[in-house]
Amino acid sequence: MTPPNQPLRADAQRNRDAVLAAAIGMLGTRPDASMQEIAAASGVGRTTVYRHFPTREDLVRALFGRAIEEQRAIVTAAVAEGGSAAAVLRRLGPEIVRVGERFRFLDAHRDLSVAGPWKDPDPQEPLLAWITAAQDRGELERGLPPDWTYAMVHALAVAANDQALTGRRTPDEAGRLLAETLVRSFLARP
Repeated sequence: MTPPNQPLRADAQRNRDAVLAAAIGMLGTRPDASMQEIAAASGVGRTTVYRHFPTREDLVRALFGRAIEEQRAIVTAAVAEGGSAAAVLRRLGPEIVRVGERFRFLDAHRDLSVAGPWKDPDPQEPLLAWITAAQDRGELERGLPPDWTYAMVHALAVAANDQALTGRRTPDEAGRLLAETLVRSFLARP
């Protein structure tokens, strides 16, 4: 396994990305797929898979990392599109649920997600930075600490994804309801 702070060679990065993409595809439909099956689907050898991910837990942790990267990307895109805080929150709800749907197989491994940014977020974490700025502009409720609002958005996102996972709501409905819940919960009152 490559040390965490050492960048991968370009070919090694392509192999790692291929394994992660194959794992997302396979585990989404077959959560019990073996490392050998993931290797075959990725087009790299089993030894290459194990070089990057010595254990299944290492692979799952990397998949949590990929899910976090995707969540950061959707926050960055929603904020970059501009508009009011309500518009940003309404864009975020459905997108958050889409990412949750894509990584739904990780629900069985929540015990491995202990190091997520929601536990002790860096102030530059895209969602936390946006929340702080929106509160400073008076668009979001100022009576709640930004890190609390950040944690509650995460908790509501997990709950919305649970609703979709259990079939109580369709992913589209869960995303729409999450967006409205975020708006009604955190938007500043006139």
